[in-house]
Amino acid sequence: MTATGRTPAAAAPHRAGERVADRYRLVERVGSGGMAEVFRAHDEMLGRDVALKIFRREFASAEDLQRQQAEVRLLANLSHPSLVTLFDTTSDVDGRGVLVLEYVDGTDAGARLKAGPLPAPAVAALGADIARALAYIHAKGVVHRDVSPANILLPGATSSGVAAKLTDLGIARLVDDARITSTGFVIGTASYLSPEQAAGGPVGAPSDVYSLGLVLLECLTGRREFPGSGVESAAARLARDPEVPATLDPDWRQLLRSMVAREPGDRPAADVVAARLGELLASAGPRTQAAPPPDAAADAEGLAPTLLLPMPEERPTAATTVLPPTRQVTASAATTVLPPTRQVTASAAPAPAPAAPAPAATTRTSRAVFGLRRGMLAIVAAAVVLIAVVIAIAIGALTAGGQPAPDPVRSYPAVGGTLGDHLKQLEHDVSNSGP
Repeated sequence: MTATGRTPAAAAPHRAGERVADRYRLVERVGSGGMAEVFRAHDEMLGRDVALKIFRREFASAEDLQRQQAEVRLLANLSHPSLVTLFDTTSDVDGRGVLVLEYVDGTDAGARLKAGPLPAPAVAALGADIARALAYIHAKGVVHRDVSPANILLPGATSSGVAAKLTDLGIARLVDDARITSTGFVIGTASYLSPEQAAGGPVGAPSDVYSLGLVLLECLTGRREFPGSGVESAAARLARDPEVPATLDPDWRQLLRSMVAREPGDRPAADVVAARLGELLASAGPRTQAAPPPDAAADAEGLAPTLLLPMPEERPTAATTVLPPTRQVTASAATTVLPPTRQVTASAAPAPAPAAPAPAATTRTSRAVFGLRRGMLAIVAAAVVLIAVVIAIAIGALTAGGQPAPDPVRSYPAVGGTLGDHLKQLEHDVSNSGP
């Protein structure tokens, strides 16, 4: 009889909305097995969701867990990214033992395998995380004893960032082994027991490695290696070794065969398994992902896409005008550079005059105009002297031949302007000079 007057058989099943230990309000049932039920619950004291594993009284009562307080403290002090953390132990009103665990939002590998095998890289990631967790607890002297797909949780995308988490850690150490063995019950899921577990022999860290090997084999093939009832599965374990298909990658075959070796001493340690699975994951290459288009960054900022092409090397010719750094244009004999977006040759359009030149530019322009005028006057003077020489030679030649000299005024073409005035003065001076 319990404190409530109920017999163990009369203990009512738990339902959503109930409170356990005056602190945890049950939200929903997330799992059920032969030993216990698992609920998602809300811790009203700390304001967080937790998982409650509520045992059947024949497997773990509140008194059983109280006798195992040393083990509870040991397991509660274990912390690893791929381990589901044990927070506390308590009991319900019927005296059933309750484990308070970290709640992981996701599914488990067993449920995932119902849809078929997993890709090899996903199996390598899952296995590496679980092997690291096993290496951690083995170094602390803890053996899991029940590594199975149902005890491997696959967190959602927004969870802790690991591919898998191992749960039900140390259940065999918290439950009274003497009572369980006396009823013929063996801790662990029958299809994943190691040969030494099936034979009732000593169980150590190599047993967890064997069970993980069977889990990885099933994840790759989608087929359970030792199906059937507990007795059939255990008998098959003792009669034959697991079959590793020849269709698997040679590295996978070698690793799996070593993990499921019959003799515990022939199996690799969990940390070695984790390292080799990490190598398999690395050799699979980066995850396949559609490459973003070249203009993704520009589109993200609302900019027009830009296509970048390699430009051939170009040597400038005799007259080359270099525009902004991304372009180079070869000009003809005379090229005028306008603002950066246009280029116009001199024959097509004259360069526009600057709207408002600076004072220094104005001074330089005035000096250039003055120099140009002085040059023009020098040219005109030279032309006048040349014409005078030509006329003098012509008059001398005609006089020497006995011919009357032509009238220079009549023979010289009319020229207007300043040059004409100079020519008329020259004619007058030549005419009055006489022989």
